[in-house]
Amino acid sequence: MTSGRIPSPELAALLVSLAVAGCGGSSQGCIQCSPVDGRYALEFGTGMTPGTCQGVTVTLPQGPLELTRQGSELTGTLDGLTLRGTLYESNDFNLLGSSVGSMDGGTAGLESESLTGRYVAGVGDGGVDRLIGDWQGNYFASTSTGSTRRCSVTRPFTATRQ
Repeated sequence: MTSGRIPSPELAALLVSLAVAGCGGSSQGCIQCSPVDGRYALEFGTGMTPGTCQGVTVTLPQGPLELTRQGSELTGTLDGLTLRGTLYESNDFNLLGSSVGSMDGGTAGLESESLTGRYVAGVGDGGVDRLIGDWQGNYFASTSTGSTRRCSVTRPFTATRQ
C-alpha cells in the first residue's frame, strides 16, 4: 500500500519524458517567443475513457485557459489549477500542473494535468490565434478498502483565443 506521496506511474513517466525530450525538440526555450499570452476557450476532441477509470470521477476542464509568458516560461490557469511550462522556438509548448494536497491523500478527483501542443498564429485580418495539442488528466479516487485507484485520460484539444 502506498502513502499517496509517490506520484502515479503515468505522472512520473510524463515528468521524465518532459525533462528528457524537452517537448520542443531541444531543452532550450524560445529566444524570440510568439505572443501566446491570453485567454483561450477550450474544445476537446472525442476519446474513450479507459476501463481503469471505472469508479473514478472523470470530468474534463471547462476553461478558459489563461496564459502568461515571461521569456520562454509559460504560466497558466485552467479551472483553478496552476500550470507551468515552456514555449519553444518551434511554437511547441508544454504545461504541467498538480492539484494541491492530492499527493498526500487530498480530495479525490483530478490529481494532475498536462497540455502539450503548438501555438498557431491567426492569419490575415480575421485570423484567430489557436493552441492545438493533447491534454492529459490523471485522476484518483479512494476505494472502500482504503486503497487508491488511479487512471489517466487523454484528449486532443483546440483552444481559440477569446
